[in-house]
Amino acid sequence: MVALNSSSIALSAGDPSLIDGLNADQQSCLTELLDRYLVGLENGERLDAELINRENPDLAEVFTSYLEKLDALYGVSVGFHDFQNDEHDAAGSSVKMTLGDFTIHREIGRGGMGVVYEANQVSLDRKVAIKLLPLASLLDSRQISRFKNEAHAAGLLQHPSIVPIHSVGSDRGVHYYAMQFIDGVSMDEWCANERSAVAAERHARLTDSTPSQWRTTIQWAIEIAGALHNAHENGVIHRDVKPSNLMLDRCGKIWITDFGLARCQSEVSLTQSGDVIGTMRYMSPEQARGQSALIDGRADVYSLAVTLYEMLTLHPAHDGADAPSILQMIDQHDVTPLRQLRPDLPRDLETVISKAMAKSREGRYETAAAFADDLGRVLAAEPTLARPANLGDRVGRLAAKHRSVVLTGAVIVAFGFVGSAVATAKLAVAKQVSDANAARALSGEMLARDAVDRLGSQMAELLSGIPAADSVRRQLLIETLDYYERFAADVRNDPTLRADLAITLGKSGSLQSELGDNDKAIDSLGRSESIYRQLAHETPGDDALLLEWSTSQNNLAETLVRGGKLEDAARYYARAITTQKSVAEHSAAKAFSRHAVPAAKANLALATTLNNLGLLLSQTGAVEQSEKAYLEAIELLENQQIIPETTHQISVAEHPAAIQLATVRANLSGLLTPTSPERAIEYAREALSGQLDALEADRGNAKLATQTIVTLNTLGAAQSAAKQNASAIETFRQAIVVGDQLLARWPDQATYQRDMVLSLNHLGLSLSKTGQLSEASDAFEKALDYGRPLAARFVTDAETRSMVGGVLNNLGFLRQQLGDRNAAAAAYDEAIQHQSAAVRLAPEVNRYREYLRKHKDNYQTVAFQSATHRRTAS
Repeated sequence: MVALNSSSIALSAGDPSLIDGLNADQQSCLTELLDRYLVGLENGERLDAELINRENPDLAEVFTSYLEKLDALYGVSVGFHDFQNDEHDAAGSSVKMTLGDFTIHREIGRGGMGVVYEANQVSLDRKVAIKLLPLASLLDSRQISRFKNEAHAAGLLQHPSIVPIHSVGSDRGVHYYAMQFIDGVSMDEWCANERSAVAAERHARLTDSTPSQWRTTIQWAIEIAGALHNAHENGVIHRDVKPSNLMLDRCGKIWITDFGLARCQSEVSLTQSGDVIGTMRYMSPEQARGQSALIDGRADVYSLAVTLYEMLTLHPAHDGADAPSILQMIDQHDVTPLRQLRPDLPRDLETVISKAMAKSREGRYETAAAFADDLGRVLAAEPTLARPANLGDRVGRLAAKHRSVVLTGAVIVAFGFVGSAVATAKLAVAKQVSDANAARALSGEMLARDAVDRLGSQMAELLSGIPAADSVRRQLLIETLDYYERFAADVRNDPTLRADLAITLGKSGSLQSELGDNDKAIDSLGRSESIYRQLAHETPGDDALLLEWSTSQNNLAETLVRGGKLEDAARYYARAITTQKSVAEHSAAKAFSRHAVPAAKANLALATTLNNLGLLLSQTGAVEQSEKAYLEAIELLENQQIIPETTHQISVAEHPAAIQLATVRANLSGLLTPTSPERAIEYAREALSGQLDALEADRGNAKLATQTIVTLNTLGAAQSAAKQNASAIETFRQAIVVGDQLLARWPDQATYQRDMVLSLNHLGLSLSKTGQLSEASDAFEKALDYGRPLAARFVTDAETRSMVGGVLNNLGFLRQQLGDRNAAAAAYDEAIQHQSAAVRLAPEVNRYREYLRKHKDNYQTVAFQSATHRRTAS
């Protein structure tokens, strides 16, 4: 432990009595003059002191007094520039300054509480970092006291991750302390380097836009949390945890330094009430509000969590442009959810960091050690103590965000308990009026929501067939979603409106999913399903409600599939199917009941869920179960006899059940292609039947054109598997013709671009099978012309990344056949990059891992061939 000599840390300044004799204007003027003088020194320019004194004779004595002290110290405190040795410096000789037992070499850091230099301790012949107070601090006794406090606080602490203090003292009025020299980079430099590396890598290879070493980053945070816990147990609060105060040495060890704002809890605070200190964007809300009396170890927990958030995402948690906006964000706004920026991270990690960053101290971890323990559980894939925010938590946050409104409400309630019988009677009358107004308001809300349904969701659905209206449609969806979310917030605590809340949350989830916010969609749809479950249990026998519940389960399962959570999705599909079968069985018996559900409606819902389950099972390799689900869906749709033979093409184009039947047949065809290509061709032709004629009759129907392309690709793949290569090539070219027509009108439509990638890739495979290698190469290259921009645009979409990886693998194999091993290796390498991203984004999808294994095997094969060729040639 370092013995701190408090007598050596004393205020060095001019005679205080001289300042006491100045009025407020004179003191202000003196401060400005000294500031100008100091800035000049730091810029290597000496101001003319005599001229300043002549211009300000009333300040000359005190100004001169300060200058004498500054002139004695400037060589150390301002970059060691010695104006008396300019000629000597110009000759190339290096001037080294000494400070007590230390020889100063170079500046390595600078902050509000001091300047840090690399130095050598002469007596022990060791390299150290030495921290000095800046010149401006000589004019502020509180800065001297804070510097003393930092040395005292740091000297109290002994921990493997806290930079140790070697010695403390002062020389020629310059206060300093020496500490262990850490050869490495600060975490703010590390973050900057990571941003640059990610940007360069993304530009060069279209890889992910976020770092992948999250486990190492979490381990660093655990070590720093342990150091902070040690400090807190010794009564020291850091109060300035941020990336620039964390150092990473060359061995990969993390250190915390700079206790310049630390407060020993046994001492009186040096910071007056309302005095905001620390780096603003990493402050806890209580620090940002200047509530120093509330600051304890939980403030450091908050700052470490904010720092960890930035290290993981490479984005500041609070990214305001100026101090007021940052303070407002800290106090009033929620941080962007972690997994919205890093969807590859565990959900539990998002929950743990969210808890540590709670705006209320009481909502955070009690200790830094508890925070470290939960981070350790994330690394070990164990259940964490932190839990996602529930409805009550969100209401609490809403109340905290609108404190004035809540306070006003509380005051009104308090006054409501005061009054005479007359007042009570008046309140009763007022309540009747209020209830009537509330009923009218609620009725108005319902009417407004119905209007939004018609003008928002339904209009957006109509616009979905007009790709040129995509930007308008997206804005309409955003506005509609905003209304739904506000409506849900207004009614969430009203038990009589739970059904309306469930409907609204379901619509919100669907919109969030379409807008690309899958995590929020899962949350909204999960809440909707939970409310429906409660209502269904409270109202047994209501088949209409049961069907709505099953629909919510199907929608949630679809969104879970997109998020790669296949096991959870399978459970919800199974529950929905069980409910829908029960409703379908009851539909005939309850034909005249007010709770009756038309059989056609129940069967269509059941067929839809069976089709979705079939898709999920096919993804997981459960071919037999998938086929069974598809066949059951087809039988349901065919038995409804809703497709008259004489108007077949019109029905396919317009009737939802007919469209669904074509979709299921096409999906079954895709499933059967590898094992039963002849049956696959049959189902694909049945799906395609009527689509081409209907498209010819309505060429402007973009949705029908897209469905037709999918069916053509499915048919072509089946023909190729059946060795009908000429027919397959013709089918794929037919799909490309339709795709070209769509892209000619709407070139930026991502769906059409994806379909074109698939059609061209299939065409390339079929051409290569017939020996048309040059044409096959052109097809693959053209597919990548569409695919690479899609991968850059949708970097977090696993299916897109996997699709592009597959095309690259096929191109690599073709290059290998042509003897161009270098080009083949490059294609395989790029394929591995994309497929690895797909595996990381959706780890539960086995086929992504299987594709990745094949890409790596192909790369190893071509690398081995190249090595063998080089040995043979030599």
